Amino acid sequence: MERRLYRSSQDKRLFGVCGGIAQFLRVDSTLVRVGVVILTVCTGIPILLYILLAMIMPKEPHWAYAGDGFGMYDAPMAGRARMNDLDSEIDRLEKRALVQEVYRLREELSKYKGL
Repeated sequence: MERRLYRSSQDKRLFGVCGGIAQFLRVDSTLVRVGVVILTVCTGIPILLYILLAMIMPKEPHWAYAGDGFGMYDAPMAGRARMNDLDSEIDRLEKRALVQEVYRLREELSKYKGL
């Protein structure tokens, strides 16, 4: 079975990027988070990479790591609703931006169509 890199839906603090990388590498997510913090303090680059990955990486489907021992109820529930709201808000904003881009492209095409 092919392993894929996803944002974790179970092991996340902000967007699930570190949890997803940890699941992909099969290491503890705390090690990945500590590494990101240390590199961010030293260089500042990982925060930009984290934001980029949060936008690019797809969300983990509910079946992605079913056999890896990461259970549905392993992560604490505190703050999960707030993060899910944040994820749904990001999805809504991405869809809105895509719709606006489609309208903009239609307007551009209509200008050339009229020539």
